[in-house]
Amino acid sequence: MDLFEAVFDLYEQIRLKAENDFQDLIKCQYTQQCYSDNGAFCLVLEITVLKNISDDDYGLVFSINAQTEPNHPDHNSDAKGIFLIADVHHGDNKPISSLDELVFDPQNDTEVEETYAKIEQFIKPFTTGVSDLLVQGYDIKVADNSVN
Repeated sequence: MDLFEAVFDLYEQIRLKAENDFQDLIKCQYTQQCYSDNGAFCLVLEITVLKNISDDDYGLVFSINAQTEPNHPDHNSDAKGIFLIADVHHGDNKPISSLDELVFDPQNDTEVEETYAKIEQFIKPFTTGVSDLLVQGYDIKVADNSVN
């Protein structure tokens, strides 16, 4: 299993749902996207609410970071492998939800699959709930996409 590709697919579901519901009211873009052969990667999806752009808050940010060193400096661990964190926050950095740091061996398929299961459990609710978050936090409404 390619963990980066699997996570990217989940993020794409979020992006497509938001774009379908809000069309021209938002802009979605990947602001970071990198992958290395050792299994480390980062992926950041920003959903900008166009009519609410301000210096304080501009939308939602979905972020995941997997690196070869602990993400938190106070994390004392002798574990080897990839250290992964994920979070969702408003554009003004107010947290919505986060996933505790996971440590896994990228060469161990079982550990990769277990890590993906935890990531999927964390991200999957946002694939349907992203529109609710946008409606609750910003002055926009779901576009009426019904065909008459």
